[in-house]
Amino acid sequence: MPTETPSSAVLFDLDGTLLDTPGAIAEQFVLAVEAVTGVDPGVGVARRLVGRPLLEMAAELSGSPADSATAQRVSEEYLTRYREVIVPEAADLLFPGVVGGLGRLADAGLALAVVTSKKHASAELILQSAGIRDAFAAVVGADDVDQPKPHRASGDLALSTLGLTEAGAGGAVVGDTAADIGLGDALGTFTVGVTYGVCTTGQIASATPDHVAHTFYDVVDTLLLRHRKRARP
Repeated sequence: MPTETPSSAVLFDLDGTLLDTPGAIAEQFVLAVEAVTGVDPGVGVARRLVGRPLLEMAAELSGSPADSATAQRVSEEYLTRYREVIVPEAADLLFPGVVGGLGRLADAGLALAVVTSKKHASAELILQSAGIRDAFAAVVGADDVDQPKPHRASGDLALSTLGLTEAGAGGAVVGDTAADIGLGDALGTFTVGVTYGVCTTGQIASATPDHVAHTFYDVVDTLLLRHRKRARP
């Protein structure tokens, strides 16, 4: 990480952007719902909801209100499965190019943060297990703010933790859902929508990001090119 206060920051989503977790999350959520309610809501339905806050997913998949005991039980069952099944596999779930790409961005002087719809503790846990926690100077979870993505609150908290008031001329928000692009729009910064996560190419394109990336290598190359252009006198 650069030692001087950076002028620009990149805010990354986690699931479906850095880690190939959406499939595993959907599978374990379905098993959690089935364990609590006896009903299988379908993996396809669950996958489309990945990226939403935990209780929202639990409520939607169990057909119960978010403040209900059922949704809470589903959430707790899922979190147990998340810790026991998904977290131990985190290093193998990193998308190609993530480790080296994060290093290249940091070497260029960009500050890096994770802004996720996961709970803060769950995000910290899987980032540590994947071996990339130290690449980020800030991690913001849905429970760190009153209004999660696409509201700008989580982005503002990440930026303030980095010592910035805005993402900067070379900054960006990177993610695989419309909520991520909405966060970037709310912050008024460059947005990169990735096609290898939850959304299809058409779905992420419909959110109108500034750039659509098909690989993490593409994400890094795009951000570095843009950063270097803005760094020139």
